[in-house]
Amino acid sequence: MSDEFLTVSELNQFIRNVLNSGFPQAVWVCGEIQGYDRGKDKKHVFFELCEKDPATHEIAARIGLVIFAQARPRIDAILKKAENAFELKDNIEVKFLCKVDFYPGHGQVRLIVESIDPIHTLGKIAQDRQRLIALLKQKGILDKNKQLVLPDVILNVGLVTSYDSAAYHDFISELKRSGYGFKVFMINSVMQGKNTEDSVIKAMKTLEEKFEVDVIVITRGGGSIAELSCFDSEKIATAIAQLRVPVLSGIGHEINTTVTDLSAHTFAKTPTAIAKFLVDQLRIFMDGVDERQEHLLTVFRQMVQDKRTLLKDSAYFLQTRTLGLIKSHHQRLMSISEGIKRNPALRFKASRQFLQDNQSHLKKIIHLHLQNSRTKISNYQKLTQMADPKNTLKRGFSITRSKDGHLIRSIKDIKDVKNITTQLEDGIVNSEVSK
Repeated sequence: MSDEFLTVSELNQFIRNVLNSGFPQAVWVCGEIQGYDRGKDKKHVFFELCEKDPATHEIAARIGLVIFAQARPRIDAILKKAENAFELKDNIEVKFLCKVDFYPGHGQVRLIVESIDPIHTLGKIAQDRQRLIALLKQKGILDKNKQLVLPDVILNVGLVTSYDSAAYHDFISELKRSGYGFKVFMINSVMQGKNTEDSVIKAMKTLEEKFEVDVIVITRGGGSIAELSCFDSEKIATAIAQLRVPVLSGIGHEINTTVTDLSAHTFAKTPTAIAKFLVDQLRIFMDGVDERQEHLLTVFRQMVQDKRTLLKDSAYFLQTRTLGLIKSHHQRLMSISEGIKRNPALRFKASRQFLQDNQSHLKKIIHLHLQNSRTKISNYQKLTQMADPKNTLKRGFSITRSKDGHLIRSIKDIKDVKNITTQLEDGIVNSEVSK
């Protein structure tokens, strides 16, 4: 080492020695994982741990980390033993036990991960979730979609999931087994990771705007709490609340319920269960149709029987009366015939005299009836002229109506009216009500 200057390697080694003396033991460091997903399949995983500003959510500080191959089995074992097992991924907060190191070759400080505290991550996820649920309840977002009414017949189903995934096949298979004619409109979506929010929201809006769906189903297969944390999303919950179509959720977790589940109209634990819900809803409707059909058939049969009995009784009554009437007329004709045979001239003379005697009387009755009718018509004409609005207007009166033609008889009728029309004898005045 020269007394006048330090080489780069000497400086870097000096910095390393200072850091090692300042951090002789591993330290616990908390932060949000970034860049892990793109390198998780490599032997040694290099990524960053970030700290975000609580107000702006912008990254305020970051530092590089590495999990060497020999440490990965130990960390994976710790995660699997946790109460709710999860895997490391981007955008989750973790607590690592790290050795602070300075790599002289690149002149960079990095943390070498030795262990992890899964309780911290699970607790942070749970706390964030509870805070979000409380906020959404306060805004009324969780109950918005539940206020929509499920259609009686649900056959056109919008599906938001990952195409060709296990969740997709489980859902479709359950619908096919039912034998009903479901029609599924599927939008392939990202169902895990940081792009999930935008992908799911876009898919829901597309289904509502471009397809005539009865419901929208969001579903995916099972996963850890960390993997499903993307569905604890304020954006997705708000988008669901803004939809005019009922949303059904089957996220696929047997233990925990996501915020998406809580904001949906109805949710089930698995893709198969939410598909079975749709089948059961349709089966309930079909059973009701069968019951109503049977009831209508019973009522119709009874009506037919009643009408048949009534028709039979009416036919018998008509036959009896007809025969009686024919017999009565026959007897009368026979009697008249016998009378004509005995004294026809006398009967014709009596009939002619009857007509002559009544002719004058009938003329008087008709004349009197016509005279009364003319008087009534004259009186009705006078009444009609008196009631004619034109004559009323000529006497100095006016008729006021609202814009839609309703008569205004009182000041009460003008309470909510802005414009009125007043009809005078020689024209119409349009007015605006100010007071």
